[in-house]
Amino acid sequence: MRRLGVVVVLVLAAVGLVPAAPAQAGGWAVTLLDPLPDRIEAGQAYTVGYWVLQHGSHPFDGELGKTGLRLVGPGGEREFVGSPLPEAAHYAVSFAVPAGTWQVSALQGWFAPFEVGSLTVPGTLTLRPSDMAVDVGGHSDGGLAPHWGAVHPPSRVGDGQAGQVQSALEPAAAPPRPAAAPTPPAPPQPRTAVAIGLLAACGLLALLATGPARRHLRRRT
Repeated sequence: MRRLGVVVVLVLAAVGLVPAAPAQAGGWAVTLLDPLPDRIEAGQAYTVGYWVLQHGSHPFDGELGKTGLRLVGPGGEREFVGSPLPEAAHYAVSFAVPAGTWQVSALQGWFAPFEVGSLTVPGTLTLRPSDMAVDVGGHSDGGLAPHWGAVHPPSRVGDGQAGQVQSALEPAAAPPRPAAAPTPPAPPQPRTAVAIGLLAACGLLALLATGPARRHLRRRT
């Protein structure tokens, strides 16, 4: 019976009746943070809001799963699970870590974790530039009005509150073009070759004609 169930699932997947998870279907998301305090102290608890936006523009339509923050630093890895807030795609998470440098990533449910940046404790969070574009108003499913009111995520990359939004990576500079190779001389055209051949033939005939004349002159002298 178990084998029969597996066969049924495989057949349904083959005909496209089993929905794929967003991450497996090529979906992606980004996490934008609400403002953090200017300085994070060791061992002190902080609560921060964050937005998980599918395609950088709109809430995920469905059960997203666990979201939060993952910090990797002195002593290993720590996960802090967030809780949903009233606004769509908006969550809050509390965290506290000892002194040190921590690499911060966001848990995004079905989607792959999003690299947020590096947190120095005591100190501040340095955001990691992201190559994923954020444009809340530029997607057919996005825009502020359909999903949010007065409380909403930043509308674009660089418009984050208190600088808490990653900026897109600058495009890589194009490599310099190699110097053009010198153009080889063009091969002689057929007409040029014919002309050269005619000139050579004329020269040969001239030599043949002048030979008897020279011998005749020598005999007369």
